[in-house]
Amino acid sequence: MIRLAIAGASGRTGRRVLERALHDDRFKVLAALTTSVDPLLNQAVAVGDDSITLTDKIDGGIDVLVDFTLPSGTMRWLGWCMKHRVALVSGVTGFSASQLEEINTVAEQIPLLLAPNFSVGINLLLERVGGIRQALGEEYDIEIVERHHNQKMDAPSGTAKAFLNALTATRPGDGKPNVTHGREGETGLRPKGEIGVHSLRGGDEVGVHEIVFSGPGETVTLTHRAHSRDAFAVGALRAASWIVGKPAGHYSLSEIAG
Repeated sequence: MIRLAIAGASGRTGRRVLERALHDDRFKVLAALTTSVDPLLNQAVAVGDDSITLTDKIDGGIDVLVDFTLPSGTMRWLGWCMKHRVALVSGVTGFSASQLEEINTVAEQIPLLLAPNFSVGINLLLERVGGIRQALGEEYDIEIVERHHNQKMDAPSGTAKAFLNALTATRPGDGKPNVTHGREGETGLRPKGEIGVHSLRGGDEVGVHEIVFSGPGETVTLTHRAHSRDAFAVGALRAASWIVGKPAGHYSLSEIAG
């Protein structure tokens, strides 16, 4: 049985990971982690017929830590995992360049998997969107639109950035991609090769991503809509069970077989 800690266990996605892990025979949850300033700290939270106390520290050895906090929280637990040689799976986005550099350095010492989105459907689209762009050709204009709840801290979403990277990786030439984040004023004719990225925030929207290809006489739209955070929780726990026992390295979801 895999010994598991979940950071961000009082948050939207972390709570769902906790709920599923407590009823998953692969795992033994040893810590439901939150911050020292969380009003729920040291309180027992009900999870179905069970309950678990939220804490800000890990007592006892674990095999893997699943992280759904914020960049500052990830960096804290990254240091802890490095010190104790524990695998880390994180779904946090919005890191600075220096934080990403530190993450890459730590991945030389522990197994680490960082993903902007653990949904199976999203990762399927990420694998194929570059090929779709190549097949359609440069005559098709591209727009990326993402919608999330009003509590999301970063924009555009990490998933939207991943789509942008996948699309620009197949762009002809070596020049810097022409990316526009929103538009305002007299923008003039749309430049050839431009990719527009747009972030919408409102309500309790779990997450919607659209890739729009508009060409001569037609528009092709790829849409992924998360119905609940179960899509992320299932994927994160799948990654957590896979990464235990792996050598140090910076892994990706595409490496998880089956």
